[in-house]
Amino acid sequence: MLRAVFHLPAPFELSAGLALLTDSSSLAGAIVGSADDQSLLRRIADRDRQAMRELYDRYADRLLRFAYPQLHDRQEAEDVVQETMLAIWQGAGTFRQASRPSTWVFGICRNKIGERLRRRRELQPLDGLPDLAAHGTPTATVELWQQFRLLSPEHREVLLLVFHQGFSQEEVAEMLGVPVGTVKSRTFHARRRLQALLEGGEQRERGL
Repeated sequence: MLRAVFHLPAPFELSAGLALLTDSSSLAGAIVGSADDQSLLRRIADRDRQAMRELYDRYADRLLRFAYPQLHDRQEAEDVVQETMLAIWQGAGTFRQASRPSTWVFGICRNKIGERLRRRRELQPLDGLPDLAAHGTPTATVELWQQFRLLSPEHREVLLLVFHQGFSQEEVAEMLGVPVGTVKSRTFHARRRLQALLEGGEQRERGL
């Protein structure tokens, strides 16, 4: 019922979104319409397979873009998307109308990512980013991606949700189960840390 083949977004496409992290811009209009998603979830709760396919088409790429930077493994990221979709199929009837569907969907995906990271017991080491090199990505983008992956898991997560996926800080707080102030603090410190890492890289290249 669920589609088995995913196409991983090209790394430079992800990095284009990450470029927002170091300036004052915000990402708008990235979230799929809530009303339509609520309707799909009601239909999925009634075992409507067409509704499941439609939800899959809306969210699969976005979930993959969220999972891959945290897992650093294509197959695992794809598996997480499959597991998320299966959980939605099985649990659509538990969706609370007061929540935003996208927040609920990403919350499930976040839990699946967390389960895999806990099973690893430690983060996978950096791999030298051969995927970026294979796409002929500009040096500045490669540097941004490298420094982003040096951030803590909490910082990577909040930046991906706020800037790359376009969730509001209130929605992220609901998803993570923390106060809005915590999300604001993590976002501020994550951006500052990323900027410091990027500036440090520039200084090293200049031999300063």
